[in-house]
Amino acid sequence: MIRRANASDISRVAALYHAVWHETHAPFMPRAEIIHRSIGFFMERMTALLQSTLVTELNEEVVAFSAWRGQHLGQLFVAMSHRGTRVASSLLTAAEIEMAKEGIVEGELHCAVGNDRARRFYERMGWHHKAKIMEQVAGEHEQIDVPFWCMTKVLTIQNTR
Repeated sequence: MIRRANASDISRVAALYHAVWHETHAPFMPRAEIIHRSIGFFMERMTALLQSTLVTELNEEVVAFSAWRGQHLGQLFVAMSHRGTRVASSLLTAAEIEMAKEGIVEGELHCAVGNDRARRFYERMGWHHKAKIMEQVAGEHEQIDVPFWCMTKVLTIQNTR
């Protein structure tokens, strides 16, 4: 079941976010950014994103979530045990529809360069590579640039796929 998250979900979503981020994103990040991404970091982030968070719940367990801020879909994370089960595609479609309902015409997401599996998934879902961008993350002594693929998709309520 896909539904809007509520305050009682924050700790479960943050725990999922922490685990999956460290599994899927840490390989593309500098050590300082990995250390920075503590469970407290994810608790704070999910508290701030609560109003735009969807969760997929199966058997009373949160197995995936998505969240956005404006046109930027910043989070789509699925527990390893639920990958390849259409949970991600269903959740992404639901997020696209909710974003379109909010009046967002074109969604944007950033996928770490090298995360080829994620990029292939987004492309199968109708997202298009627009540009390669740099985002600043924590480095050993100062912020450093990490490359991301900027991907976009025109969002519609009726034809979102």
